[in-house]
Amino acid sequence: MIAIEKLSYAQRQRLQFIESVAYWEGGIDRPRVTKVFSVTQNHVTKDFRLYRQAFPGNLDYVLSERIYRPSASFQPKLASGRPDEYLSLLRSSAECQSTALMPVMGEGVSSVTLPVPIGQIEPDVLFAVTRAIKRRLCLRLKYQGLRVDTPAIRTIWPHGLVFAGFRWHVRAYDEKSESYEDLVLSRILSATQCDNTHVTELPVDAAWNEEITIEIIPSAHLNQIQQEVIAKEYSMTKRNGWVWSVSLKQCLIPYFFRVHRFDLGPAESYPVELRDQSLVEKFSFKRLV
Repeated sequence: MIAIEKLSYAQRQRLQFIESVAYWEGGIDRPRVTKVFSVTQNHVTKDFRLYRQAFPGNLDYVLSERIYRPSASFQPKLASGRPDEYLSLLRSSAECQSTALMPVMGEGVSSVTLPVPIGQIEPDVLFAVTRAIKRRLCLRLKYQGLRVDTPAIRTIWPHGLVFAGFRWHVRAYDEKSESYEDLVLSRILSATQCDNTHVTELPVDAAWNEEITIEIIPSAHLNQIQQEVIAKEYSMTKRNGWVWSVSLKQCLIPYFFRVHRFDLGPAESYPVELRDQSLVEKFSFKRLV
C-alpha cells in the first residue's frame, strides 16, 4: 500500500486535483494536469500510475478517448467530494498565475480575515451542472428566484460557471426567456437531464464571448502622494495618469461594478473611480434588470 501522506505536498495536490476533476467533470486527461501544474508529461504519467496503484478500481482509462474516467465504484479518497472543494479549485485556477499554492503555515504571524458565505450548493446539483457543461446537455431545474414566491421549473443549456465576488452562478441559455442568464447555484433546488433536446443550435452568447477593457483610476479628490499610494495598492501603471486596466467578459462587468461599488457613482469616500463613467449606465444591473 502506497503511503500517500509521505508524498510531497506538490504531488498530493496533483493527485487531489486529478480525483476531484475526474469526479465532477466525468473525466480528466494528462494534458489538463500538465497545463495546470506546469509539469512534464512524465511527471503526470507517474501521478496517474501512482493514483491507480494507491486506489485500484477508482479510475478507468478509456484508451479510445485517452482519458481517465471515474469507475462505477468510484469513491473520493483524497478529495472530500464536496462542491465547495471543486469550486475552490476552479477559482484558484482562474485567479492564480502560479500553481505554487501555499502549504499549511503552522505557527507564524497572527492574522485574521473577514468571513464570507460559502453557500450550500447541493452536490447532486453541481454534479448535474458540470456534466451538462462538459457534454453540452440540457437540464431541467427547480429554481427559487427572489422575484417569485415559489420555485419555478426552468429548462436551460449551461455552458460555463461564473464566480461573482462571493457566490457561484451557472451561465446558461434559458428556454423560456430565449436569452442567456446567470443562475445562482445555491438557488437551484434540483437539476435533472432533459429528455427533450429540441434546441440543437443555440444563439451566440455575445456577453460571454466579448471582452471590454475597464480603466480604473485614483479618485480625483486625492492628492498626488495619496494617488501614488492607491496606484501601488491596485498595481496601476502610469499611462496618461495612473490606471488599472481590467479586461472582463461583458457578463462579468455588472458584478465587477457592484463589488467595487462603481454602480453607486463617484464618492469622496472611494479611493478609485472609473475613467469612463458612462459605462455604469450601460452595464450596471440598474440598466440590465
